[in-house]
Amino acid sequence: MKERTIAALFIGALSLLSTLSALAAVPEFGTVIEGQSVPGVALGDTRAQVEAAYGEPTRCQSVQNPGDASSCTWILEDYIGQGGQVQSQVNVGYRGPDGGSANNRPNDVAARISWFGNDGWFTTTGVNALFAVNNQDAVTELYPDAIIFRQSLFDTHMTAYEDGFSVSWHTEYLNGFTSVRMSIFEPRDPPPPREPSVNVSEINMDLYKRQVLGEVRVLNDLNWRVRGAEVFATWTLPDGSTRSVEGTTDSFGLVVFVVNKARKGTYTLTIDDVVVEDHPFDTEDSVLSASIFKKR
Repeated sequence: MKERTIAALFIGALSLLSTLSALAAVPEFGTVIEGQSVPGVALGDTRAQVEAAYGEPTRCQSVQNPGDASSCTWILEDYIGQGGQVQSQVNVGYRGPDGGSANNRPNDVAARISWFGNDGWFTTTGVNALFAVNNQDAVTELYPDAIIFRQSLFDTHMTAYEDGFSVSWHTEYLNGFTSVRMSIFEPRDPPPPREPSVNVSEINMDLYKRQVLGEVRVLNDLNWRVRGAEVFATWTLPDGSTRSVEGTTDSFGLVVFVVNKARKGTYTLTIDDVVVEDHPFDTEDSVLSASIFKKR
């Protein structure tokens, strides 16, 4: 009788654990407290606590070390967003309990929580994914101390460091649809103000029939391609004469200067200046000249 009782209790415990596991899921609705928590999970919760609340993740991947499983994602049901049918999801980034790298252990700690979609999740200021997609300026006004980075015409990032909250907007080039990713993290002081600048990262010289080509790439201090930069340069021709040229970079940060009816000899392209509003030209971090020899 005793053995049967123990066996029954063991089977009952397994059944209870199975039931609890089945009930664990990412909540569809709830409040996001910036710098603290999202529905069901808080920053500082262990991996075991997160999985008890959300269930097994759909997938995990290593970030810093092989097998660290420091980034885990829960894929939720598809929903119809501005860009059509997309997958709503939650991602938890882990660190070790000592503040170092995660180790794929139950005591790893949630350090950053991000979500895509989840229109039922509202921040304390009333922002959800749908509102953020359609009201970008209104979102930034709700976080007046946030730092805004506009990486390009298609990507904007807002980080409210002291609130522990960020939003990223991405617009598809082909269809114009915008998606939003939001995150919470442990609040911290913002980084020192950046000093924007531009530089010439490379000059690629090439020959094509009777042409000499000099392709110039312009980046900013964040290593983003700069569109619309005015580049002023000088060709030095084989006979020692010079020719001033200027051009404007395209969406890839590129501008090409050409010498037609080129003859035998060395051709050198020297960058004189790069002009972008409020972005000084960083000559120390630039490639300023390049040469190529035309054999005939």
